[in-house]
Amino acid sequence: MYVYDPLNMEKRRRDLSITIYRILLYLSRMREREDKTRRLMRIERGIGIERKELKMHLQRLVESGHVSSITAELRGRGGHPVIYYDITENGRTLRSDVGRWIDWGVRLGYYPESFFYLPSDD
Repeated sequence: MYVYDPLNMEKRRRDLSITIYRILLYLSRMREREDKTRRLMRIERGIGIERKELKMHLQRLVESGHVSSITAELRGRGGHPVIYYDITENGRTLRSDVGRWIDWGVRLGYYPESFFYLPSDD
């Protein structure tokens, strides 16, 4: 039986918005750098999100047109294809919109100021 819990629902929403913002922020910052900085494992280290969850979010962002994926002709250690990710114009717009949402949440006291920064910023 499902019990409506607004606090738990808000936590999940908050986690998703922060996760999406951090992915898009990282890709924006790495846009002008080498392709290898935009591989799954590097993104995972840069934003501190588990690989399984990150893969799911990147796939959905690619499907929605906010992120593009480029498959290199290289193969990874396990023989899997190497994929590079890049933020699109729609992704930059989404990042800006989500950033405004987080800023509003910071001003209202829902989020700490640190939500605007990546774990790799330390």
